[in-house]
Formats: sequence, C-alpha cells, structure tokens
Amino acid sequence: GSAWNSLFTTMLVAAVAAPLTAIVGLLSAYVITRHRFVGRRAFEFLTMVSFAVPGTVIGVAYIVAFNVAPLELTGGLAILVLCFVFRNMPVGVRAGVAALAQIDKTLDEASSTLRASTLRTLRRVVLPLLRPAIVTTLVFSFTHAMTAVSAVIFLATAKYNLATVYIIGRVEAGEYPLAIAYSTVLIFFMLATTFERQTSMR
Repeated sequence: GSAWNSLFTTMLVAAVAAPLTAIVGLLSAYVITRHRFVGRRAFEFLTMVSFAVPGTVIGVAYIVAFNVAPLELTGGLAILVLCFVFRNMPVGVRAGVAALAQIDKTLDEASSTLRASTLRTLRRVVLPLLRPAIVTTLVFSFTHAMTAVSAVIFLATAKYNLATVYIIGRVEAGEYPLAIAYSTVLIFFMLATTFERQTSMR
C-alpha cells in the first residue's frame, strides 16, 4: 500500500534530482576552473554553503521561502527535487573541479582554434573526459536522495511521502517489523546501485 507508494515516489524524485545535480554541479565547476571573472571565489564559496548549513535549517528555510506566491511549491514534488539538487550540488562541483584540474586547458584552446563553440567543446571534448566525475555525482546524488532525512522530513507530504519519512513514521507508530523490512529493502536497493556504479567505472 502506502509503503510501495513512498518507495516509488522516492525513486522518482531521486531519478529526477540526480542528473540535474550533475548538470548544475559540473557546469559550475567548468565555470570556476575555466573562466576568470570578478567574484569567482565568492561564487565557488557559495556553491559549498549548502554543506555547511544543517539539513533541518534548509528544510524550514524552503518551507518559508516557497510557501507564498509566485513560487508556491510547498507540498509538491518540485520542492523535493529542488532541495536535493542544491543540497547535493557541492559534491558535483568538487568532483568536477578535481577532474577538470587534470585536463589540460590546451584541449579547450585547440577546440577553439578549430572554431568550435564553447557548447561543442564542452560536449565533444570535456564531457567524455569527465565520465568518472559524472558517474560519481549521479550515484552519490541518487543514493543520498534515497536515504536523506533531515531536510525532507519537513517537505514530504501524504501525497508525496518519501521512504525515510515513511520509516520514521512506522517507528513512531510502534510498527518495528514493517520499518525493519522496509529498511532492509532500501539497503539492498542501495547496495545494488553502488555495485552498478563500481561496474560502470571499470
């Protein structure tokens, strides 16, 4: 019943948030490492702020910020995706910065010399070399979205309930066998995801 619904909702949210996290994080890393502009250090610092703020604070802040028009997202699916994207974005940024530091800038310059646009250079030259960083960001974002508690416990609703919130609800209701069974399913699902990541990296 509601147990499966919460699991499928969590998988949907994680599947949508993971690629968005990778895109935003790696594009931010590309801008930080490949471009020089005023405020670059401040921008890099701001991409890491969400890791320094406790999840409970982020959850409450999202409710306050998105509970009024024109961005009234509270109670919907979009606010959960938005929360996961910016909560996990620092991992994508740091993975991208580390990977781009190992890629010589002359590759970008050679592509520009051949009159390739920045978008084409990014798609044909940079992205293939960033494959390990992309896979790492996708897997981390997906698994973290599946198991996160602190921020989303304020954002989940009866319509869009999440696996971890459902487990906490069963524990509070004294239904420990159901909570344990659900947690076991979630653990095996996460192990399978991590194993798939190891296989794809070979």
